[in-house]
Amino acid sequence: MRQVETPEFPEADRATGCAHPREIYELIGHEKAEHKFISARKADRLHHAWLITGEPGIGKATLAYRMIRSILGGQSRLESSLDIPASDPVSQRIESQGHGDLFILRRPYDHKTKKLRSEIPVSEARGLTEFFSKRPSEGGWRVCLIDSMDEMNRNSENAILKSLEEPPERAILILISNHPGRLLPTIRSRCLTLSLREVPEAQIMSWLRTQAAELDEETLKIAAKLSRGAPGRALSLARNADAVLGPLKRYLDSLDNRDARIDQKIANTLAGQGQDTARALFWDALQDVLKSQAVYAHSGDWDTAFKPISIPKDASNWRQHWERVVHLQNRESAINMDKKSVMQDVLAAIRAR
Repeated sequence: MRQVETPEFPEADRATGCAHPREIYELIGHEKAEHKFISARKADRLHHAWLITGEPGIGKATLAYRMIRSILGGQSRLESSLDIPASDPVSQRIESQGHGDLFILRRPYDHKTKKLRSEIPVSEARGLTEFFSKRPSEGGWRVCLIDSMDEMNRNSENAILKSLEEPPERAILILISNHPGRLLPTIRSRCLTLSLREVPEAQIMSWLRTQAAELDEETLKIAAKLSRGAPGRALSLARNADAVLGPLKRYLDSLDNRDARIDQKIANTLAGQGQDTARALFWDALQDVLKSQAVYAHSGDWDTAFKPISIPKDASNWRQHWERVVHLQNRESAINMDKKSVMQDVLAAIRAR
């Protein structure tokens, strides 16, 4: 198991407690998408823009870096895969962030506020034009990875349109998006899309055992169950179990005895600085529990990692709670809401009889 090092500054495209996708060399469950790229490369028909879509943590960035290593000259162990080892010189330069023909466009870290920017500003996006104006340093390709398109504003999106509409010679863009339907149609229409599908739970569980062998089996099972078919989400849940899975279980158990003290504790902890990943994971896991509870109240069928909630509410009530959590999670990421009070209010509302 590879040791996860803490970076000096936060990286927008790295999940808390997990290796960065440029440091991950194994991809599970997406052979079809990878073979589509390999076939195009072998036929010398590499499209100038690739849009990789799917759930958060499903493997989009991992696939992107496998593609990038291949484009920039890394040598695969097998002709039918992008299995380029970490020992390859190209892999080493990419992992050290020292490859001159690779441009990464992501939310920058603001050294003044000591926080990540909330979006990719247009000033960063305009750097792509300058990057593509230069010749490849090694006579091959120049590659830009945008992770993610969901974090670009309209000005930033417009700034990269020229590179999509009039692609420079031997230049490739790889775009990552959780929500491709929100992108400008002019962007989507110029990309070849690789849609990543859910990975089977059993496959995720087997992979988790190799990635987080130090964690107990029950934690891994819960993480796999709540992964939504995304290996990266499962690993992030497992790595953040103390901040997410443990508190969620204690909250759900407390609904039986009406002890509301944990509500405030969870809200205080997850509103703290550096808790963005754990907070998002908690919101998502809570949504899944509420959705399962709505199904259970209607049909008696139960399919999630925790036991059913004993509070007597009908399916429509549980669905309303689920819809509210989804709405508030989206709202708080869009505007400056009081994170602590929002979460405490939500947990209290679910608890109410």
